[in-house]
Amino acid sequence: MVHPKRRWKAASQAPVAPRALRSYRRVVKPGRLQQLVTVGSIVSVVLVGLGLYETNRANREQQRLAAQGQITERFTRAIEQLGQPGEEKVDVRLGAIYALERIMRDSVDDQPAIIDILAAFVRVHALAPVVATREPTSDLFEENDLFEEAPGPRRLPVDIKAALTVLGRLDLRRDMAPIDLANVYLAGADLRGADLSGMDLSGADLSGADLEYARLIDTKLRSANLNGASLAFATVSGADLGGADLGDANLLGAVLIGTDLMAANLNGAFLIGANLTDAELLTTTLDCAVISGRWSPVEGADCTGWEWRRDTGN
Repeated sequence: MVHPKRRWKAASQAPVAPRALRSYRRVVKPGRLQQLVTVGSIVSVVLVGLGLYETNRANREQQRLAAQGQITERFTRAIEQLGQPGEEKVDVRLGAIYALERIMRDSVDDQPAIIDILAAFVRVHALAPVVATREPTSDLFEENDLFEEAPGPRRLPVDIKAALTVLGRLDLRRDMAPIDLANVYLAGADLRGADLSGMDLSGADLSGADLEYARLIDTKLRSANLNGASLAFATVSGADLGGADLGDANLLGAVLIGTDLMAANLNGAFLIGANLTDAELLTTTLDCAVISGRWSPVEGADCTGWEWRRDTGN
């Protein structure tokens, strides 16, 4: 006879049928503790993600501040170098100009300030006016007459030319103010092939300057002095030359499409092959100008001094 306790123990240790076990597992649901563990795991993952994001943001801010500090240091050093005077420091100034160009590429926010600095550098240091020399008195000339040899194109100082080149390479946005070179003195300067498009050269002295093949698209040249300048094959489309002095200028093959020449002086200018399509010529002075391949002075014009054109055809 089996003892009752042993019978109960044997029954409790009896194997559960597989079908009954599967039914049992379907009936049993996760407890509240398991739910809390799951929620806690999700929250911890979210917190870790937020922490990584904040750390990354802080690192980026530190990198930005460090880069800005480096740009400020480079900018300050370049300005100091640009202000060093003397011919022996020209290499230092050249390095400063190209350093400022690099800073403009690295920092768009500093671009307007650097443009103003380079433009001011050109205006102040471009070219010194030619000082007239006193000729010894003679029977032919009065005592106070001053004379000066007719100069050819003068080579710009290399640092000034570099500054103009950097300014000419800029891709100016429409909302950016024109580069201010107003009233700059560049008389007789060698500016062949220079790109001065979009710049403000109002009132500038470019008399006798060599601007062959130069680009002056949309350039402001109002009241500028271009007397005797050579603009052969230059592109001056859309430029503002209102009131400018282009007397005796060489405009052979120049492109002046849509150029404003209102009240400009083209007296004696050489315009053979020039494209003046849609140019504004109201009140423009064209006395003694060479147009359409022949010298054809305006009736009644005083062309004294230009008679040589009649024989040469130039």
